[in-house]
Amino acid sequence: MLYGIIPRMEILISAGVAAGLAAAAGMRAFLPLAVVALFAQLGFLELSGPAEEYLAGWGMVGGLAALAVLEVVLEKVRGLYRALNAVQVPVRAASGAVLSYAAAGAEALGWLAVGAVVAGGVALLRAWLRPPAAEPAAGVSPWFMSAAEDVVSLVGGGLAIFVPFVSSLLVAFLLLFFYRVRRRRSRKYGGLRILGD
Repeated sequence: MLYGIIPRMEILISAGVAAGLAAAAGMRAFLPLAVVALFAQLGFLELSGPAEEYLAGWGMVGGLAALAVLEVVLEKVRGLYRALNAVQVPVRAASGAVLSYAAAGAEALGWLAVGAVVAGGVALLRAWLRPPAAEPAAGVSPWFMSAAEDVVSLVGGGLAIFVPFVSSLLVAFLLLFFYRVRRRRSRKYGGLRILGD
């Protein structure tokens, strides 16, 4: 009986790690990639197939960390927010595909598509739900929302490796927060000011 349960548990754990990493990549493309490359280099995570080759080495860790810092900094620039948002959706989908494939193993090519769909879906939801960066929305500053995305992507990318599905829950919670902020903002500015919040 246990022989049938153990492979299913392994598949479930791999699916949780893959989905969590892809969800984190939907917020920031390079932070989860840098975390995975670092953990693989430190021996906390074993990658297989092409992922092992391409994400290996301290040079790759440094390069991905530099791209992650650049993405985080550019996200805070108000004038670039919309253009960066549009450009980053396919980049985040590709990052999610790579992370899912790396987490699920070299034989699981279907995880490329799953990772791309999860990360791309999160990126699109994030772009739609998060209020524009032009002004504070319902008392929440754009800087705070951007910093929350950084934290969720970084912490989620690390947690996904050790605790499957937790990263996906963090991302879902942040998207729900954006939805609530957007709803309060639309109520505030959607009708008469007398009606208020």
